[in-house]
Amino acid sequence: MKKVMNDKKNAQCEEVKALYTELAIHPDKDFGWSKGKENAASLGYDKKWLEQLPNEVWESSAAVGNPFSLGLIHSGDTVVDLGCGAGADLCVASLLAGENGEVIGIDFTAAMVEKAKQNARLAGLTNITVYESSIEKLPLESSSVDTIISNGAINISSSKESVFSEIYRVLKDGGNLYFADMIKDEKNECQSSCSSGSSESWADCVAGTLKAEDVIQLMEEAGFSNIEQVSITHYKTSDSTSGAMFRAIKKAKK
Repeated sequence: MKKVMNDKKNAQCEEVKALYTELAIHPDKDFGWSKGKENAASLGYDKKWLEQLPNEVWESSAAVGNPFSLGLIHSGDTVVDLGCGAGADLCVASLLAGENGEVIGIDFTAAMVEKAKQNARLAGLTNITVYESSIEKLPLESSSVDTIISNGAINISSSKESVFSEIYRVLKDGGNLYFADMIKDEKNECQSSCSSGSSESWADCVAGTLKAEDVIQLMEEAGFSNIEQVSITHYKTSDSTSGAMFRAIKKAKK
């Protein structure tokens, strides 16, 4: 049984990598969901970021929401972007953290890691490091990060419990988690189907999109405090999914 589960997980990982490799190489392709600079603008990304960063930085970005609207990133902060993709959010975080800050991207798709590195160079940003790694086991020291952001990546992990456990581990006491991701739209849940030819969300079928309360429960079980689902975004990958914004804090020890 364990081998069957591992084989299924490996197949899911390869499917995810294949899709995001295609997005990295062919950003103009129609994938059935919004992406690029226009999508970022519609989600409330600051106009100065859209103008300051080169167009190439935005072209492979499929932002579900705007994690920077959930709280502040301060000059000098260490910021980690889980599932950083081609690095649009990395570059924004770099502008906010400044020269004295450190910004780290984690992605397990080699083509996206390379594109994120290229985009950082293209934008002239020198405080960005990108690792090719799973977000389920982070190559980072415990209690070393001020803020973790993510945008449409946790949802496609097949072990979301591991992701939240790792986020909690690497955050400093009092550190912040700001993320946007897809959740089940309960009003249209009855339309969900992963059968051949259905219009159901690819991400839902490959890894299982959760309801908002299930996402919150996973964060609670990992140890987070001040957990909040802040809003729903306009982002859709199918009739039965919606983008949502969450934030939480790793409570400082007394």
